[in-house]
Amino acid sequence: MKKITWILMAVALLAVVVAPTMALANNGPHGDYVADTDMCAECHRAHTAPSSITWTDNQGAQKNALLLTDADQGYLFCLACHDDASQGADTNVTGGTYQGTAYGTLNADMISGAFGSVNANLPTGSMYDQHGTAVTSAHLMNGGSWGAYGGGLYGVSDPLVANGNDVTLYGTGNKIVMSCVTCHDPHGSSNYRILKDVVNGVTVGGYVGGGQNPTPAPYVISNEIGYPQTGFALHTAYPNYKPNYTVANYAIPTATSKGMTGWCVGCHTTYAYADQAPVTVGDVTTVPNGSVYNSGDAFGLVARHRHPMNVALSSYLGPQALISDASLGLPVDHPTSQQRTTGSPVYTSGDYTSADWIECLTCHNAHGSTATMTGWSDLTSATVVATVGSRGVLPVDSNLLKMNNRGVCESCHNK
Repeated sequence: MKKITWILMAVALLAVVVAPTMALANNGPHGDYVADTDMCAECHRAHTAPSSITWTDNQGAQKNALLLTDADQGYLFCLACHDDASQGADTNVTGGTYQGTAYGTLNADMISGAFGSVNANLPTGSMYDQHGTAVTSAHLMNGGSWGAYGGGLYGVSDPLVANGNDVTLYGTGNKIVMSCVTCHDPHGSSNYRILKDVVNGVTVGGYVGGGQNPTPAPYVISNEIGYPQTGFALHTAYPNYKPNYTVANYAIPTATSKGMTGWCVGCHTTYAYADQAPVTVGDVTTVPNGSVYNSGDAFGLVARHRHPMNVALSSYLGPQALISDASLGLPVDHPTSQQRTTGSPVYTSGDYTSADWIECLTCHNAHGSTATMTGWSDLTSATVVATVGSRGVLPVDSNLLKMNNRGVCESCHNK
């Protein structure tokens, strides 16, 4: 009996030791499938799955996902590996920390930020990252519905019209059910970080040519060590790929891809383009590739303008060239010729030039932010409102920004 007990204890210990190395984006169980893969069994049971979680086929029908879990919601299944307490993966998305050593710095903040989790030792009503710092904004991931800002063709034209008991969302398109699989494909994709090839019904990557081995056509690529910059091919293992979850190594899009910005606009439809002159026809004013909507800032239904995206810093033709301050850690896209190597996995100041590109992840975290907004960045302040009056914008949310207030602006513009 003792022998059996010790064997069971050894098996349990082995599971704890090896489990954190299993879940690695595009390197199992989320990709890198070969002919004799055993990865399917980590999540699925073909005939005995106890889960009620479903997926939707391309005809809109609900099918059981055959998952090995007692969770009744998809995000809870993902958090069985990716939360604060689980041993299935080193990437803790709730605390926003990397808990391994092979693919980043131990216990360092992940480049995605933190969704946040409840901390019993801190005030209720807030979510916190691994440091006990409140998460001030985050993408939803718990299956709730939300509208993507800048979504739709022109945003909501009349946000004052109530929609049942839903929260009024200024300047958004249709609401989207938000969970982990809204953005990520658990089986892998052609894109960086298993970002889906079709999101919100919009193609943002994928495979072309048909057959068993179609050609990958990714939108989002990386300069990480060993990253296949032509995209992840099916039925192919990438043993030399070494992602970095704590240091950003974003790559400028190739001639055939559209980059992270091109991916994000699958939901944030109007955010990809530079500001263009409004066009007025009769009583209707539009912005080509922009949007007209009421954002709740007291300006009403007017044309809204966009910061240029997916452009080189050198495209700024002001009095001095823009160069992102590498010491502040604001990531930009580097040329693919600067793909990292085992000898130089991290960018240094000399790697940053005006040829670098700005895109969504230059300023924003993908998962969540702990940035705070004060003073002129929080116009609910009584002293500021008294000075500005009632026609100022009200940016009270950190909007997934990487830095406090509007530090992301100063990092490049250096005023």
